[in-house]
Amino acid sequence: MNTKLNVAYSFSWHLPSGDFAQVRSIIESLRRYAIDLGSEAVSDVIVLTGTEAQADHVIMFTAIVPNATSEGGPQRYGLGFSPEEKSWTWSGVVRVSSFREISGMMVHAASLGVEVGTTFAGMVMEYRRNAVGEIEVQQRSAFDLDDF
Repeated sequence: MNTKLNVAYSFSWHLPSGDFAQVRSIIESLRRYAIDLGSEAVSDVIVLTGTEAQADHVIMFTAIVPNATSEGGPQRYGLGFSPEEKSWTWSGVVRVSSFREISGMMVHAASLGVEVGTTFAGMVMEYRRNAVGEIEVQQRSAFDLDDF
């Protein structure tokens, strides 16, 4: 692993609708993708509820994705249900030395129907699956250059 983990990469996932079984299937697929990337310390899928979840339901796994690290050990990837918003969301921050693997995770999440937002190096990128199943990416500045 490259030791120059010098770029903070934040991401958010949003699934506007979906039942427990659908979300578990998405997280299982992301877990398998992490394994295929060569991630280390990949956990089983974990389901949390109530106070331990800090949400109604959280479905997640942990992994050390190549060329990425986070504070306190393996990164966490999942979706938690927000009853107020009636949707599934997740966010995280990792430090990376390469965007290849972590970007692959984001594109895979989008291919499963998750709306993905990432921020790094002053840019925001959004990944979405369109009606024909293709991944569309939009990129813009993370801040207004005129007011910076």
